[in-house]
Amino acid sequence: MARLTRTKDKYECRIPNPCPAEDWMHDTYGLYPQTSICDDCPFEKYINKLAEYEDNNEHLEDDGK
Repeated sequence: MARLTRTKDKYECRIPNPCPAEDWMHDTYGLYPQTSICDDCPFEKYINKLAEYEDNNEHLEDDGK
């Protein structure tokens, strides 16, 4: 099964690039927030949790080989 998130790297957010949240926030709010888009992202904590599950699943699949 293909990953829905990025693998762990130097960035905290694991949303895959290009970030679909940027377009969604622009469509929803009309303007980007004055602060960094990432600071106000409503998805990051959920995507990062999903990434943890995907990391664990990959680890489990590797153990079965």
